[in-house]
Amino acid sequence: MPTAFEISARAVHQAATVLVDHLQDGLPFRELRPRIHQADPALAQDWAALGTTVKTDIDRNLSYIATAPTKAGWLTRANRTWRLTGLGFEALRTYPDPVTFFSEATTRYTYWRTRRASFDTAAKLLSELPDEQWVAVEDLAAEYEIDPEALAACLQGTRTEGWHLALSAEGEAGYGLTLLPTETDAWRALLERDELYDEAASSFDTVRALPAKRLTADALAALVLGEEPGQDGIPQRPRRVWVIRGTDTGGASLIRTLWRDEGMVTLPAHRLPALSQGTGPQRVRKAVDDADSGATSVQRDRRAEELHTFLSRIQEGDIVVCTDGPKAYLGVVRGPAVYTDPLQDAAYFTRPVAWQNLDAPLDFVADLPAELTGRVADADARIVDISEFASRLEPLVGPEPERAAPPPDITAVLPDATEELADGLFLSDASWLQESVDLLRGKPQLIFHGPPGTGKTYTALALARHLTGGSLNNVRLVQFHPAYTYEDFFEGFRPRLPKKLSPDSPAQKRERDADTSTGLVFDLVQGPLRRLATSAEERPAEVFVLVIDEINRGNLAKVFGEMYFLLEYRKEFVHLLYGSDEGRGFRLPPNLYIIGTMNTVDRTVALMDAAMRRRFSFMELHPDAPPLTGLLSRWLTENQHPQDAGLLLDELNRRIAEGPANDRDFRVGHSYLMQSMAHSSPRALDLIWRSQVIPLLTEYHWGDGTDIEETYGLAGIREHLGLRPDDGA
Repeated sequence: MPTAFEISARAVHQAATVLVDHLQDGLPFRELRPRIHQADPALAQDWAALGTTVKTDIDRNLSYIATAPTKAGWLTRANRTWRLTGLGFEALRTYPDPVTFFSEATTRYTYWRTRRASFDTAAKLLSELPDEQWVAVEDLAAEYEIDPEALAACLQGTRTEGWHLALSAEGEAGYGLTLLPTETDAWRALLERDELYDEAASSFDTVRALPAKRLTADALAALVLGEEPGQDGIPQRPRRVWVIRGTDTGGASLIRTLWRDEGMVTLPAHRLPALSQGTGPQRVRKAVDDADSGATSVQRDRRAEELHTFLSRIQEGDIVVCTDGPKAYLGVVRGPAVYTDPLQDAAYFTRPVAWQNLDAPLDFVADLPAELTGRVADADARIVDISEFASRLEPLVGPEPERAAPPPDITAVLPDATEELADGLFLSDASWLQESVDLLRGKPQLIFHGPPGTGKTYTALALARHLTGGSLNNVRLVQFHPAYTYEDFFEGFRPRLPKKLSPDSPAQKRERDADTSTGLVFDLVQGPLRRLATSAEERPAEVFVLVIDEINRGNLAKVFGEMYFLLEYRKEFVHLLYGSDEGRGFRLPPNLYIIGTMNTVDRTVALMDAAMRRRFSFMELHPDAPPLTGLLSRWLTENQHPQDAGLLLDELNRRIAEGPANDRDFRVGHSYLMQSMAHSSPRALDLIWRSQVIPLLTEYHWGDGTDIEETYGLAGIREHLGLRPDDGA
């Protein structure tokens, strides 16, 4: 049985085929629909056979999925009339198979959807152009960092207001795309209407606009920013820094020979066409797919990204870093990318570079920022963007005109513990909290450990909020358990049904209803540590704290993965398990702190190994030791409760200490008796003792023959202390 995608492909392809006979005027959808079914009678039957997996009929589905060829520029649907464009006519001949035809359309649609905001803003700007002016598609696409060919094609399909004002750099209509005679005539009429038509430069099948009416790139940038051309407030593109690698056939770095002698950097162009400076990502990817059809998708992705970066993202004036063992050479890009083919099968792209220190290379470790080493550790990456180090590398290649001094390094500072924080936790003073802060300053991982009920998690959260200045977004709490994994904690693939979009707009609802696939999509989803680390990296002046409750209940080596190494070596970078660092490396930012809590009584989990213990400092919270001694008494006084609960807890812990277990970790913490319920009625304390304290002690003494009720029962302890059940009621 055909799939939903195959049936949808047949419907779209059949619609385009029918429209070939109506290129002049197109067809209203109500007339197009029966002709499609007449040409493919089994279409509706096959669709209905899909049953409950589809939510709409085939005709409504067609009206939804026609968005793909529209955004690809193959189809227009103005005033409910469907027309095939010149691009669509050419696509029918190029992709005669319906599935291939529709797949190519959806690929182009996906490119539009992932950059929808940029396409929409570019189209809106065309409607706001000054009178009697047009703009080059290349300039408009560059402003919004999208592929100019994809933008020109999308405008062909959508025909938003002002679409005809986006032309080639020479002012020619169509940007080199296939145009039907009707489209050429429509373009001619629109340019004549706007008094932009260059009759002398035009012909029967070519339409051009007056070159003097072109909006310059600077004026376009000013229009985008809402400023006047030449105004000082128009920001310039920031200078970027690129690590570029290349080796000869013997594996030696090209900085020793070709790059050094010729003053250039190169990128292999084996089997690639002569692409020019500024080529868009779509065209680059197609060229790579054609040249490397035998390579894996991941390999083609990487080569396409590197090629697009070399051709389009690297700009004149950018800094280039080339490494040769421990040596680092710095240069400045001085020109555009050029295709060179000196010998068959030896083609490459070149960019001129003015090397600054060929005779005095820098020491990679001693002279460059320590953090940079992680960014260039991926030996397979030919080009790596390290622009975050621009301000620190610019002084090494000479001053850049009209550029301010590099900003100083920003470091987050942990605030001292305060008496106010200690008072909020009912501690006698802030000395214990200050010791915790001092330990975090020396090693950014700390664990609070102790028996249950000692307020470990409560204290950890209170300290975390104090350290972050009360910013709720800078603190995150997670709890470990035996089933917790690296994918839960850091990042991992998660399945989802395709296009599960929230119905917050009609457009999203149409996209959701149009997708009738029953397969699963796997997304790489970031966990709490990855999300918090990203925020900390972006805001280095702020403190971020991750609180891990019950940290020893997880398989720590499995949960932390490569973070195991980074806990101890915060300045180092590692490459992530799922490759989401894109070869740039990942580190735990120095302003990200981890506070864990550990129940020392829990014998059901393995103890932390020595390697993990070395990565954490430990602070104890124990009922018999500061800072918890006297805490319950202070809390009872503050809340105007009698002291009998404190006396009962002290006697209970004395009996535990003298019991057969003889383990100080078996003491019971104060939080059991700090519940508001414990003081709500004369019988409330009895209930808590019976339902929470006694079960805990029963587990401690399992199998040792201790009479729990006789030894630890509340009635016996009260009688021993001379307290009546209603005392303090």
